[in-house]
Amino acid sequence: MSAVRERLFYRKEKLRGACWEYQIEGGWIAVPAAGGDRSLLHHRFAFYRPREVEVRTPRGVERLARTGAEQWFFPDRWFSLLRFTAANDQTVGYYVNFSLPLAELRHNYYRDLDLELDLWVDLDGTATVLDRDEFDAEVAAERLCHEWAQAVDTACHDVARAVADTVADRGPDLERDRDPDHGLPAFILRA
Repeated sequence: MSAVRERLFYRKEKLRGACWEYQIEGGWIAVPAAGGDRSLLHHRFAFYRPREVEVRTPRGVERLARTGAEQWFFPDRWFSLLRFTAANDQTVGYYVNFSLPLAELRHNYYRDLDLELDLWVDLDGTATVLDRDEFDAEVAAERLCHEWAQAVDTACHDVARAVADTVADRGPDLERDRDPDHGLPAFILRA
């Protein structure tokens, strides 16, 4: 008789009250990192409608259809990471969503709170800050407290530095150092 795998659920909340809930297609993984294994929640999903996008790679700009993604949630960091993919599992790019660290609301039900700032990372290591205006507006409206804003700014700086350090160490190809067991890019574990 086989064991029944427990279902895991995730709730993404926004500062202004919107939220989305869905079942995690994946589960907890242990990823080797400096200082010991780190526990991350891994989720994989497909998009209902593919979207054609331009992708900056070490070989130049390519056009791909973004069809899905996988996401890693960090209970010890102020971000989650999405790896957008094409139908053949080729990486389209990385999206860092800055949020409260993942927390368990109740047994197997997790949440984070989106804190508006995001970072897009191209495969060649180009990092672009997104939604700075929305982030600053939430701070000005006092919906985002100073301590959280400071933690997000620090996390954004740390991730961008980790991307730059990875490119300096290994060259402009972030796919070269993805963990073969979990698919996680090396730069994110440096942040």
